[in-house]
Amino acid sequence: MFKPALTYGSELKGKWNRNSYKVERKLGEGANGAVFLVQRNNQRYALKMGFDTIDLQSEVNAISLLSGLTGPFHGFLLETDDCMLGNKTFPFYVMKYVEGQQLGDYLAAEGTEWLSVVGLKLLDQLCGLHRSGLVFCDLKSENVIVSGYGNVNLIDFGGLTQKGRSIKQFTEIYDRGYWNAGSRTADDSYDLFAFAVLCLRLLGAGNECFIQGVLPQNRGKELLLKALDDSLPCRPYASCLRKALTGQYESSKEAYDEWKNVVYRSRATSTKSKTSLGGWFMTGIAVSVVLFSSVVYLYINNFL
Repeated sequence: MFKPALTYGSELKGKWNRNSYKVERKLGEGANGAVFLVQRNNQRYALKMGFDTIDLQSEVNAISLLSGLTGPFHGFLLETDDCMLGNKTFPFYVMKYVEGQQLGDYLAAEGTEWLSVVGLKLLDQLCGLHRSGLVFCDLKSENVIVSGYGNVNLIDFGGLTQKGRSIKQFTEIYDRGYWNAGSRTADDSYDLFAFAVLCLRLLGAGNECFIQGVLPQNRGKELLLKALDDSLPCRPYASCLRKALTGQYESSKEAYDEWKNVVYRSRATSTKSKTSLGGWFMTGIAVSVVLFSSVVYLYINNFL
């Protein structure tokens, strides 16, 4: 399969819309295409170029539906077109560029205590998708961008699948089928399982579970549940993560509500036990303020 080699300064011109984009760098590459950071009229965008027209079109259809709805993904898709490279036509679409750090890098820099806020906002993003009848299906640290005070954005919608359909693009470690824990049919629980595995990895739990070469017959959710039980950093979230791993949530909204309650309880308990106004306490205050502001914002958006 011929893959376009685009480097800094390369220029792409749409065949139909005639818009030109200058490439800054590659942001990433998946099974069905590569994403580039591009500029047009001094504005930055993310441009995804597909390796196969039919494969990319299904992704564009889902994103187009999502982009037309109210909520965090409104206006996400800017345009679709084709371009000629090396005597071959490649389809592409242009979307908003999201500034920030990958989730793992953000927590490494700011501290894992920020998982409470980031996790809540990530669950809210998943709720928005699921309400629209779509499932993300490829949740992993690389596909979650965090900025500022825990603001979360999902990127790379290559796995986006309508509920009830078979999942075609996923990452094995986060796939419940890989762990013999369920089917590869798109539903809320599929994303919630991946969310739980992501949290385990971010908190350093069960690293031995994720090494390559684990035989299929030895893989199971029991390994993940043991890793959860053995992890001290996971304990504040253990109830939520256990339910997500075992498919006990009826919806992502239910998971969101429970995560919010757990976070509030843990913040209230930790605040009572503070004996110092050191850096950890101030971080806790900052996280609590951001969490409160986020919940108020989400309440206003959902009910006003």
